[in-house]
Amino acid sequence: MSILETLNSKQREAASITDSHVRIIAGAGSGKTRVLMARIVYLVKECGVFPNRIMAITFTNKATNEMKERLMAQLGKEALAVRISTIHSLCVRILREDADAIGYPRSFTILDSDDQKQILRPIYKAMDLDIKELNMNKVLGMISGYKSEDFSPVQALEMAFTKEQENIAHIYEKYEEKRKEMKAMDFDDLLREAHHLLQKEESVRTKWQNRLDYIHVDEFQDVDPVQYSIIRMLTGPHAFLCVVGDPDQTIYTWRGASVDIILRFDKDFQPCKSVILDQNYRSTQPILDASNALIQYNEDRIKKDLFTQIPGQDKIVLHTCVDDNEEPLYVAKKIQEEHRNGIDYKDMAILYRSNFSSRSFERVLRTVSIPYRIYGGIRFYERQEIKDALAYLKLCTKPEESDPKQLSLDLAVLRVINQPRRGIGQKSIESLREEATMRGINLYEVLKDPQQISGAIIKKCASFVSLIEDLRRQRENLSLEDFLEYVLEQSGYKKMLQEENEEERLENLKELKSDIAQSLREDPEMTLESYLQEVSLFTSRANEESANCVSLMTVHSAKGLEFDTVFVVNFNDGVFPSTRSMDEGGRKALEEERRLCYVAMTRAKRHLYITWNTGYSYMLDKYKVQSRFIMEIPEKCTFQEGKEKEVKREEHQVASIGIPSKKSKVPFKVKDRVTHAVFGEGIVLKLENNIATIAFKHPYGIKKLNALHPSIKKAKHKVVL
Repeated sequence: MSILETLNSKQREAASITDSHVRIIAGAGSGKTRVLMARIVYLVKECGVFPNRIMAITFTNKATNEMKERLMAQLGKEALAVRISTIHSLCVRILREDADAIGYPRSFTILDSDDQKQILRPIYKAMDLDIKELNMNKVLGMISGYKSEDFSPVQALEMAFTKEQENIAHIYEKYEEKRKEMKAMDFDDLLREAHHLLQKEESVRTKWQNRLDYIHVDEFQDVDPVQYSIIRMLTGPHAFLCVVGDPDQTIYTWRGASVDIILRFDKDFQPCKSVILDQNYRSTQPILDASNALIQYNEDRIKKDLFTQIPGQDKIVLHTCVDDNEEPLYVAKKIQEEHRNGIDYKDMAILYRSNFSSRSFERVLRTVSIPYRIYGGIRFYERQEIKDALAYLKLCTKPEESDPKQLSLDLAVLRVINQPRRGIGQKSIESLREEATMRGINLYEVLKDPQQISGAIIKKCASFVSLIEDLRRQRENLSLEDFLEYVLEQSGYKKMLQEENEEERLENLKELKSDIAQSLREDPEMTLESYLQEVSLFTSRANEESANCVSLMTVHSAKGLEFDTVFVVNFNDGVFPSTRSMDEGGRKALEEERRLCYVAMTRAKRHLYITWNTGYSYMLDKYKVQSRFIMEIPEKCTFQEGKEKEVKREEHQVASIGIPSKKSKVPFKVKDRVTHAVFGEGIVLKLENNIATIAFKHPYGIKKLNALHPSIKKAKHKVVL
């Protein structure tokens, strides 16, 4: 039986075109890998093409291995001759043959991350930089980013806005000098140098073109301009290129992918035939109808409507929650129901737009003993910025009777003494630790009165102690969520992240503020000590991940995966779509967010839940509303649960920010002058549901505070504006 007989009509058409270039627009769940493999088998078995004259390019090792296994099952040993590899492995093969043409030995060294760090260490020493203060992984990430954008060290220096960015640009320059001196290449260089080689050496380019008759590229919507240029140069005048991808799933433009590449393919390669695979083998029709309707709002796409023959008419469940406490409880309840109905935990996933969203779901799932794992990410309380913030808070706690020496403070001191950088080097810290051991006191007490270090370091220690003492004094004058904000500002931690454009880490810290507010809602008598103890107990519980557990992940991480039941959560404007895409990106950015939503929805096979809440968001600095994408999902495809209408603000007021009593009355109004125990005098600009926006004098400026906290009092005289 011909391999083509196992395919549907459009799959068969795509697999059997041999006389032109082919663009296969493969919708989600349409069996694209199956078609690609069938095409290669058809070329070998029925067209007599030599296997070694066929190439297939993928973008992950997992996809490469899957293709090889499938071909082995159908072609046997002949499959070994088919050139299947990732784009990076292909570039290594090209360079191993002819790298000498661009000044590298054919046996050039490929640097892994440890090799790269070995190069950086003497550079750090020569520049008198502290590895603890300037993280090597961060530096290597920046260098990789510069290379992916094809920025030279000179250009990196021109773009630097901070001293740290200048240092990284100089490190990049010295790193490149040493790398070239060693005749070595890192992961990013493999593409850049292979591209340079093919571009510069016509003989090399022609040699590779003469080897290939049929080239295939999987996930073509994700290629970037450099990768596309390499593919074009490998395609000779007598070869045919077949690309497989879905413009509606182009979600990596932030790392160089361009939807225009697949959209204009038929202009770049002629003659070209396009085939649309629109039969879905994954999801039920209501899920597909909703996904089709949503994505049609995009202009940059090739029209297609997915359909399926899979039975099932369960509508998409839309659920509105009052606040971010109710949403994870609802999701956990539904997971338990689905599990009782026979769905394994491993067949369920919670998808969110940004990593910070995992926090509230992690808490609830752990509390109700639902096994879970963070797929492709780090658990919320294990993220660096969260640990740093909690360490600062730990330094502001009261002594415990069981720990009179407060030795437990040592870990907190070590964590934040140079976060942000204060110029207290590792040698000085080791001296301080030795002194603490010798004197039988904790490290913080040594910082107050160091006796074995130089005068310059003593001043830096005194500055750190002064900061912590100020934080301790102000602790009783602020609500816990406002105190966290004060700590982040006074320590310089927030400013450090802002200068480094660490938006995701800043978002996580805002989510930590929400976590404190939520804990206050649950326990109005909660103290700083009890909160830290709760977090400590939460993070120290058994952390084993069984194979059968619910997956929590961003939508980007979910690409290519599928689950019986999917929960798309935090579906609020400003989160999904993101604030940046709505405010700064214009139509194209919003279209990418819609493609991301399309990817999220099409991960579901039978059951899809979309949830959001209308509580107050420290992230957005306002009350949340449902995502605008909800209006693009046809009502006939959905079933509404929870509140039928948007919750009115007065219905949940202060409950969204952790105030214990809804009946409490704010003792001042807009335009009143107030005094604050920490920030001094100010004028009330706005009052909304017990959140006061107050303008204070320099250096504090405008702040949003808990209007019911005793630290704020009305002044005697009203200000008329």
